[in-house]
Amino acid sequence: MKRIISIITICVSFTFINSQEYMQLITEGNHTVENIKQSAERYFDNVGRGRGTGYKSFRRWLYFAERSMDETGKLKSPQFYYNELERYNTEINNEGQAARTVVGAWEDMGPTYWNATSGYNPGVGRITSIAVEEGNLNHIIAGSETGGVWKSLDGGGTWTALTDNLSNMDVYALAIDPLNNSTYYWGSRGGSIFRSIDAGATWGLIGNLPNGFVNKILIDPTDTSKMYASAQGGGLFKSFDGGLNWTSISQSATTGYDFEFKPGDPSVVYASGNNFFKSTDGGVTFTSTNEIASWEQDFVTGNLAWVIENSNQNNSVFPRTGNGMAFLYVGNFSSPTTRLISPSINLNGAINPQLKFSFTQVEWANDQDELKVLYRESSNSSWIELAHFVNEVTAWSDITLNLPNPTGDYYIAFEGTANYGRGITLDDVSVETNNLGGVVFSEGFEGATNEFTTGVKMMAVSPDDPAVLYILEADGNLFGGFYRSNDEGETFTKLDHSGKNYFGYDTFGFDNLGQAPRDMDIVVNPENINDVHIAGINSWRSTDGGNTFDITSQWVPIEAASLGIGYCHADIDIMLFAQEGSPSNLNTKLFLGTDGGIFRAEDPTFVSSDYYTDITTGMGIRQFYKIGISQTDPVIVTGGSQDNGSSVLGSDGNWTDWWGADGMEGFVDKNNSQILYGTSQFGSFVKTFDQGLNIFGVTQPDGKGGTPQWNWVVPFEQDPSAQNTIYCAFDEVYTSSNGGNSWSSISQNFGANIDHFKVAPSDNTTKYLAINGAFYYSLNDSAVWVPSTLNLNGGRINEIAIHPTDPSKVAIATTNSQKVFVSTDNGITWTPIGWDLPNFVAQALVWQNNANDGLYVGMNYGVFYTDNTLGNTWVPFNNGLPNVRINELEINTTDNKIYAATYGRGLWRSDLYNEALSISETEPDDFNIYPNPADIEVNLEWNKAEYVSIRIYNTTGKLVYYQKQLDLASGHKIDVSSLETGVYFVKLNAHSGQVVKKLIINK
Repeated sequence: MKRIISIITICVSFTFINSQEYMQLITEGNHTVENIKQSAERYFDNVGRGRGTGYKSFRRWLYFAERSMDETGKLKSPQFYYNELERYNTEINNEGQAARTVVGAWEDMGPTYWNATSGYNPGVGRITSIAVEEGNLNHIIAGSETGGVWKSLDGGGTWTALTDNLSNMDVYALAIDPLNNSTYYWGSRGGSIFRSIDAGATWGLIGNLPNGFVNKILIDPTDTSKMYASAQGGGLFKSFDGGLNWTSISQSATTGYDFEFKPGDPSVVYASGNNFFKSTDGGVTFTSTNEIASWEQDFVTGNLAWVIENSNQNNSVFPRTGNGMAFLYVGNFSSPTTRLISPSINLNGAINPQLKFSFTQVEWANDQDELKVLYRESSNSSWIELAHFVNEVTAWSDITLNLPNPTGDYYIAFEGTANYGRGITLDDVSVETNNLGGVVFSEGFEGATNEFTTGVKMMAVSPDDPAVLYILEADGNLFGGFYRSNDEGETFTKLDHSGKNYFGYDTFGFDNLGQAPRDMDIVVNPENINDVHIAGINSWRSTDGGNTFDITSQWVPIEAASLGIGYCHADIDIMLFAQEGSPSNLNTKLFLGTDGGIFRAEDPTFVSSDYYTDITTGMGIRQFYKIGISQTDPVIVTGGSQDNGSSVLGSDGNWTDWWGADGMEGFVDKNNSQILYGTSQFGSFVKTFDQGLNIFGVTQPDGKGGTPQWNWVVPFEQDPSAQNTIYCAFDEVYTSSNGGNSWSSISQNFGANIDHFKVAPSDNTTKYLAINGAFYYSLNDSAVWVPSTLNLNGGRINEIAIHPTDPSKVAIATTNSQKVFVSTDNGITWTPIGWDLPNFVAQALVWQNNANDGLYVGMNYGVFYTDNTLGNTWVPFNNGLPNVRINELEINTTDNKIYAATYGRGLWRSDLYNEALSISETEPDDFNIYPNPADIEVNLEWNKAEYVSIRIYNTTGKLVYYQKQLDLASGHKIDVSSLETGVYFVKLNAHSGQVVKKLIINK
């Protein structure tokens, strides 16, 4: 039998590399969107674009990436927007009174609950992270993918948004300090990690992992300065200074998903990405069984067991007991740390000994790989170089190196890397000498590896048996395997689940669909080591330690009811067990974060049709793509949202979910508000005549729509004057005069997907469209569309807005550095009007019919306004509005309000711009601050009977204090003793506007 040892073994198949390539490019953050798109399309050419392939998630990313990229085709980093928001805050704070928001008091219109009619997968919005204070089930924080961090102090009965003021609301991981329940951490994209020390009132960016989406933050309960964080596409990291600085636990950990402590012993840390790692010294060193696994060492004197250690990317193999030689270092060769485990080989009296070895499976990378052979003659002497290979040797077999005559014990080490981390195999290592009987030492390595593949791994432990560790593994998007270790992760047994896929839609686990690792997790009941729960699209439970699993939820409510199991929204991102009470009377709950909200199992051990309770009510986290509003009072609003379909805000003020899937564009019929139109991704159209009680399909023009070849959001509009006339745009513009029963083309075929299409409100014979950065117009119902000479220098058009009374006046929001352009001649010539807009991305536009050519722009942070009376300037129109992505703006001329579709914070509305009202109702003298300067405490007074919010910023624009719903009529005291000496800005937001005043802290 041939006995070998792999110096580095990262077994990655070609398919796996390709599947990760475009995702890795995304997380690295320095590639063009076009390059990422090309990489992804090559991958999906191989695996297909159907359900469960991950294509839908990619197209969603691509939609927003193309709307956010700069003129170079790249995306700005989260750090860029963090700095830009602080810069802009500083600018407008220094302007003081001149920067007041002019009227506009935005109010949250929801939805904050779900009420399904035809919606077949109802939910509020996507939850990606949950943290519960240990021993207190009432204290919950939850993270929405694009809606920020939320807090509940009554077990999910009510919720408060914590991050509406930040530049970043993308949340993927949460943690509560186990020793201080007022300290929160959350992880975002780009490796960003934020911290709050005041229970979420204010936040600071404390550290950055190199890149990636932060999947998990784990804090040592005995030493909270010691933290661990995983980053999808980034790796596995540790911090020993409270998150300020982070280092990788292993060079081979190029992606990260999970960390767990051995229950009751945080010196034992488990970590996983595509590999599994373990530390037994409190995170100082980590071992990966994927790299060398477990080994047996054969000696002349007998068989001895060996193990693998890892020290900050330095791997070594050494014998547990007995005599012998073997030392391997793998990792960052530029600064190796050679560690030797005694005893050594005894070569006392040997004459002219020789070291012999061979390499196999070598693929040498000349500019990055090298290998050294070292020796020393005592455990504390210096290492001496015996050989140094910097180029691939022509014949790697049977290499012989002469050893100096020893005086006694002897130590030999192999150090280096090969194939830039992909591995070489070292075998047939021996030490021979003629006068000691030939072979003195023979390596005889033989692997007894675990059965792990390179699929994504997530882990679970339970204090019921701290020695047990479970690993759930993916195979691409599907279920890949389930493993159990009974010896703290030293060895694993793969349990037999052949033919099963627990990550798909099928109730019995027999389909080949799934969305792992996005929808994938595992937890174990803290009171029962055999009660294991896993999740993908649906949730599953094992009561026999993972040998068998039964489904516990179904993503379609009617099917869940028929099976007697719980309804839980599809796409489960996170599972979490939490407890409170005494050891003899524990209250145990199971929390799930899904694409529809937070679901909780009140009794995780008893499965029934009421197994899960939705506790998301009160969280406004709907991710709207588009909205359509009626010109009535009260207004009817329909909106399409990510993962939660299309919903309608009725005249009674209640929301109803009327269509499933991903909701996109929609509108309310201008003549009959009972009639709603809607779309889902790639342009599938639907229609209802009774505000969603009954749904009817709409014919697709020329059989188009509903397939991945079309845009993620397909333009869909109603004619402003002709009854029952609607439009849609694929690679041609189509019109229907009978509400969608039949269609005819009204344009040439553009050979590319149309991104935006609009009809002039005052003249339905004037129409405009955009494709990437190109603009076209059609006048007098011409079927020939004329291209504009617009040049955006690589930018794209994100929105078209046509003036309400002048069909020749059109504005566009773009990714060009000028952001907004206006044309007064149907798009023939253009004038940039970006002026003093912050360096955010212009995404939405709407004109106000106020005789001053009022124009609003919605950006990825906030809304801004300009008109003919203001000069070349934009004023912030953000009073009360979260710093959230604005996808669309519409105005109801009947109730004189503007409506905003946000991607992450639902629907918002405000009164329209009114400068005179703002000046008359909000005066600086109404707001008093004293003493000023202050040192310990400051008093605030506002002589109006209304609730206001207060923000305090430092001179860099960083928010240092925030409180809302304050009544300042009788005064309010703020403790400022923790603030450093300097100048600060106190901003009051009321319904009529905002006032900014300076505050001086003088200690």
